[in-house]
Amino acid sequence: MLSQSSYPAAYVAASRDAVSRQLDAYAALPLSAADRAGFEPDYLRQLVLALDTYALHRSRGQEGKDGNPLNEVRLLCTSIREHEGVLTGEKSITYAPDRSVLGLAEGEQITLDAAGFRRLADAFFDELTVRFPG
Repeated sequence: MLSQSSYPAAYVAASRDAVSRQLDAYAALPLSAADRAGFEPDYLRQLVLALDTYALHRSRGQEGKDGNPLNEVRLLCTSIREHEGVLTGEKSITYAPDRSVLGLAEGEQITLDAAGFRRLADAFFDELTVRFPG
């Protein structure tokens, strides 16, 4: 498939709403604190993978290599799929934990809470709007 260079504002808004609905539905589940703690990490890692699919074919050149939220999601997805959930860098991306959304260091296990995922998703869609205006 050819890379995508723009995403219409309506598409980004609908995608953002879909992710928000997933988080709201998760928050509404009647889980005990222990059950939530056991379920949440894997569930949110799967949501990171789903988040990336909303802009799966984005142009890498247009995405940039400066460690922006699109790069962060790309690194998280590769790390979840290929490195057993341990954040692993890519030579082509300049990643700095202090400038990232989640603040994870390379070599650290990817563990998210709902608030962190929401921040990541918001930053992802904000960056998508800036770099891929439609």
